Amino acid sequence: MRKILIIEDDELIAELERDYLEINGFETEIAMDGDKGLELALNKEFDLILLDLMLPSKDGFQICREIRNSKKGVYR
Repeated sequence: MRKILIIEDDELIAELERDYLEINGFETEIAMDGDKGLELALNKEFDLILLDLMLPSKDGFQICREIRNSKKGVYR
């Protein structure tokens, strides 16, 4: 099963995305802030990360850079 990480601080949007994805056979996990999202992204394996840009604690651009720097060669 494909695993998707949703990093989104708006609970209603995150739940809507999760519901749609799970109905279509995806396994999902939600992080409601940048720090938690980055922690999950670096310590677990996901096939896709849906990343909001405006988040508390770390913005989406910073999270994306940190993931890419930490997982060079894994994501292209």
